[in-house]
This record gives sequence, C-alpha cells and structure tokens, in this order.
Amino acid sequence: ASTCFVGSDGATKESSLPATESTIASSSTDNTVDEIEETARNSLGITGSLPAPVNFGSIPYLDTSSLAANHAHRVVFILGGPGAGKGTQSERIVDTYKCVHLSVGDLLRTGAEKADYEHADLVKECLVQGNIVPVALSLGLLRIAMDEKADEEDSEYGSRVFLVDGFPRNYDNVQGWMKHMPSYTAVLGALVYNCPMDVLEKRIMTRAETSGRSDDNLDSARRRFDTFRKQTEPVVRALERVEDLQAEENSEGSQLSIVNIDGTGTVEEVWKATEAAMDAYVKNDVLTANSNLLKAIVEGDIEKFADLCDGKLEVDPIYEGPNKSTISDAEVSVQSGTKAVVSYTRKIKDDLSVRETREWNHGPKGWKCGSVLREELS
Repeated sequence: ASTCFVGSDGATKESSLPATESTIASSSTDNTVDEIEETARNSLGITGSLPAPVNFGSIPYLDTSSLAANHAHRVVFILGGPGAGKGTQSERIVDTYKCVHLSVGDLLRTGAEKADYEHADLVKECLVQGNIVPVALSLGLLRIAMDEKADEEDSEYGSRVFLVDGFPRNYDNVQGWMKHMPSYTAVLGALVYNCPMDVLEKRIMTRAETSGRSDDNLDSARRRFDTFRKQTEPVVRALERVEDLQAEENSEGSQLSIVNIDGTGTVEEVWKATEAAMDAYVKNDVLTANSNLLKAIVEGDIEKFADLCDGKLEVDPIYEGPNKSTISDAEVSVQSGTKAVVSYTRKIKDDLSVRETREWNHGPKGWKCGSVLREELS
C-alpha cells in the first residue's frame, strides 16, 4: 500500500511505506459504519404501510389496519448463526402463534422442481453450480408462498405472521427486499439468536450424530459462522439503526422492533425470551382490533362492531351507544398465542366509568372479541 505525504518543497508525494494494521482496521471500521448507516437510511420503508406507533390507554402499539387494506403480509425475520436454535424456536413459534415458517433456501429447492415456474431452469442451474440465485427470484418465490398461504380458504387462522428464516443474509438481500417487497409486506422486526462459536460447535457436533446433514461438521460450521459474522451481523446492526432512526421521529417509539435473544441457555430459557418478543408483535393486532371496536361503538357502526365480534356479543345500549369515551390504565396479556385479554378503564360519560375487560381470540378472520366483562367504578 502507498501513502501520500507533503514534502519539504510543498509538493504531494507518494511513499511505498505500508499502512499500519491500526490504520487499515480504522479504515475498515469507518467503511463498515458508513455502510450500516447508508443501508439503514435506505431501509426506513422496510415496515411498509405501518404508521408510527399510537397510544391505547398509555400502551404504545402499531395500528395494523392498513395491512388488511393493502393486502400486505406481516413478516418477522429469523436470524442467527449455525446451531443458534433458529429451527427449534421457529417450530415452537409456529405451534404456539400459528405463524407460517418460510425458508428461502427451501423455496428455491422446491421452485427448481416446479414444472409451472417460469424460472425453474435458471434456479436449478444456480443451485447445481453453487452460484447465488438472483435476489429478485428468491423474493418472487417468497411472495408466491406468502400469497398462497394467505389465500388458503380452509385456514383456521387469518392475518398470520410469516417467519422468514435466514433472510436477509447480506446487504444485497436488504437492497433486494427494499426494491421488491415493501408494497407487499410490513416487516415487524427480527428475532436474532446470538450464540458464541464454542457453544455452536458443541451443538452442531451433537446434532451431526443424528441429523444426516452434510454441513454438520466443524469446518463447515466455522465457515458458516464466519460468513454470518462478516455479512449478516452488519445487516442486523443496520436494522437496529432503522429502529433507532424511526424512534427519533416518533414520540411513541419505532415501527420496527429488533430483538436480540441470548441463545446460550436451555431451550426453555430461550423460549421465554422468544415468547416475550412474539407477544409484543401480536399485541399490535389485538390492540388494533380493540381500538377499532371502540371506534365502531362511538360511530354507531353496528356492522363494523359485529365484524369484530365472534357473533355471540350483542350491542348494550348503556355501554355501547354512540358516545365518545376516554381510555386509560390499559393492560394487555397474550395467552397461549391465540388468545389475549385487554383490560382498561373507560369513561363513557361524566357520571359513568367502567373497568372493561375483553377477551380476544385469533380465528380464520383474524382477532375477534369473544366476551366482555364490566365493573362500574364509583
């Protein structure tokens, strides 16, 4: 490497002296920080049509009403190094929250064998030769898979969250997502499972005893971990920066929520952290439904009110007439992934306040109110 300096005659000259390691490291760090910042600022729209957080009785939440109107899919990225526990936790998330788990790698392998997929030959060629599949094709298959799942007529659960596993892996993936996906998706956030290399090595060698996977060996694991550290970790930092930038603009916080989870504990310990993160994502849909139901009451919109209930509830003219109410002291609890309870104090008139508790159930058409209990307050 050469270095420029100013000689005694004032002219700029070039020296062949090598740059020091600290100079190279500093330059590399600066470039990484700059790239993270640039990627973050170019990715502020990754949350799609989600508006800034609003407040329900002192609880900030994201109003997800626009997602149904725009036919946009809810997305949570699942990231982590090899053996960090992504697969195990994803299985439990799907079982508890009825999410849809999608792996871009699996979709590519399936797409390559689809007779009716126009790019099947190109994808197959890339996979056989070990080349990177163009990100536009990967995301196209992802969109098709999400649309197919969302359109299933016999699904027991509507408005589901899609877990996109192992994506985005690098800056190119992020750029591709921003080019092709914001009109069709709203990224709620990412679950990032962090685990040091020595723990990952032990897990992978234990898994190799029964998995039958060709990549379950130390050399492969170390290469994959190195790739994750060099390519994916900067993407995580960029997503965290998106969260910070959004929070700077919104008094109630950010649309995007990146959750770093310590993956070194037991499966149950890691699950507790995963469950808390998923509850926070689900809370947005529950509070949106509860808020919309109260708006329907205020506006006297019986049709909208009925659409947000499971069919058993009837309008109570004392509590559910077209009167504007004030909400305070709200609490929300997500139970078993598909049930939630929202409780709040509702001032209906100057002389009438109630503590209202509504139970919500996740069904084929999203979240519906199943019951309501009220206690009049003096």
